[in-house]
Amino acid sequence: MNNYNTKFETILERYGILSTVVKERFPRKLNLSNEFVAAFREEFKNQTASTITEDEDGNQIETPGRSKNTVLREMQKALKFLSKGV
Repeated sequence: MNNYNTKFETILERYGILSTVVKERFPRKLNLSNEFVAAFREEFKNQTASTITEDEDGNQIETPGRSKNTVLREMQKALKFLSKGV
């Protein structure tokens, strides 16, 4: 029973401890061309822009674009993959 109590106390001590978050940074020597940056910005605008479609009656229907935070998170994942080879 004593062994159980000590294990229970260590569990209680560790309950609620926040884990640290490691931020990943891109390499300093990663040079992106101006064309790549321009294409990246254009793709971001296209992903977040609203789209206008037409139904069978000819009425325009506007749908909102994707969330900027979601698109940015996905693009950051793509940049991590790109920087692996540097």
